[in-house]
Amino acid sequence: MPPESQEQTSIHGLRGLINRTAHKTALLSGLVAALFAAPAHANEMSDINKLMRSGQYAEALTKTDAVLAKHPRDAQMRFTKGLILAEQNRSAEAIAVFSKLTEDFPDLPEPYNNLAVLYAANGQYDKARASLDMAMRTNPTYATALENLGDVYAKLASQAYDKALQIDPGSNVPQPKLTLLRSLNGNATGGTVPRLASAAPGQAAQAQRDAKAKADAAAAEQQERARALATEKAAQQAAADKAAAEKAAIAKASADKAAADKAAAEKAAADKAAADKAAAEKAAAEKAAADRKKADKAAAEQKQKDKEQKEQAERLEKEKADKAARAEKEKAAQAEKQAAAEKAAQAKAAADKAKAAADADQDKNAVLASLNNWAKAWSDKDVRSYLAHYASDFETPKGATRKEWAEERRARIEDKGHITVKVSNAQVVIKGNTATVRYRQIYNSNRLTVDSRKTLVFVKQGNKWLIKQERSGG
Repeated sequence: MPPESQEQTSIHGLRGLINRTAHKTALLSGLVAALFAAPAHANEMSDINKLMRSGQYAEALTKTDAVLAKHPRDAQMRFTKGLILAEQNRSAEAIAVFSKLTEDFPDLPEPYNNLAVLYAANGQYDKARASLDMAMRTNPTYATALENLGDVYAKLASQAYDKALQIDPGSNVPQPKLTLLRSLNGNATGGTVPRLASAAPGQAAQAQRDAKAKADAAAAEQQERARALATEKAAQQAAADKAAAEKAAIAKASADKAAADKAAAEKAAADKAAADKAAAEKAAAEKAAADRKKADKAAAEQKQKDKEQKEQAERLEKEKADKAARAEKEKAAQAEKQAAAEKAAQAKAAADKAKAAADADQDKNAVLASLNNWAKAWSDKDVRSYLAHYASDFETPKGATRKEWAEERRARIEDKGHITVKVSNAQVVIKGNTATVRYRQIYNSNRLTVDSRKTLVFVKQGNKWLIKQERSGG
């Protein structure tokens, strides 16, 4: 089977074409190598084809450019670069490559054919036709170009038909399936190319006739469709004209009825207006009589109301005098009661003050006792009793846990040979359940003697005063 016949696909699926047919790309034949001035080395071309088959188009392009840098006139390598650019959807660059090939090698049909495929993919069917005409001039028996040309002629006929019927060219109209060629073969076989190379002259001519017949048949089909649709359109227009006439007749009948209805409505409105006027005059007379009657009744009621208001004012005045007398009496009783209450409150305040002072003294003594017992437990190295003087929420230094702090204190106390802790000049300030004690502390052990000012903050928990905070300074 000829190589170009194995590479057929739709321009709609340009990417699909290259993916499905990359593995079929053939190296240049010895004859093609003789045609061109600087052919690519077989190994380099093989590497590029492998990269294309694996979809590594960027790497394939880089390798192709490297070869072209050494052999800028290599037609097959330039042709391959155009294919890679088309696969990468770089249509404008691919067109530029194939166009330059047609300038440098005007006798090669393949670049013209591929230009036509790219133009058709962009909807430029006139340019596609011109490129295929050039391909046919280089080789009138080129089967692929003949088939593509037939498809382009069919598409141009379809466009003309669509334009005549004012069909949106962007609608979903099927696109022609043009064949993109994957390799160069040239005209080195004496003016014939793969598919028709072995055919008899009569068969080649028959292929040309078949391609033309295909285009003519497509055009005839489009013309027949145009005639059928024109007939259908005329029938639809006739039906529309008939419907419009019927609609006009109905509209006239409706207008006549509306005029008659309007005249009847106007007469009914005039009759109603006269009746309304008579009714309004009667209602006005009746209202005047009712207003007089209402005014007489209102005058009588106002007289009675004035009498009742006078009697009520006299009652209120008497009640006001009585109320004032009672208020004066109650005021005197209230003053006496308030004086007694103030005397009792003063007595209670004095008692509370005395009790508070006694409680404060008692709390102060309890705090001092707790301070001294804490110092004694420390001096006695009674760690258990010493730790029991600290509250459960004692603020341990440096963020240590209660357990860590307790173990550290135990170790430091038990490590000393002897300890003596004396407290003096203790000053206690109590606010509620919190007591702050500032005092002088003399600490003595077999290793250290320290005389310093310290502050302890106690909290009352139950009946005990326990240490919540411990800091140096006073």
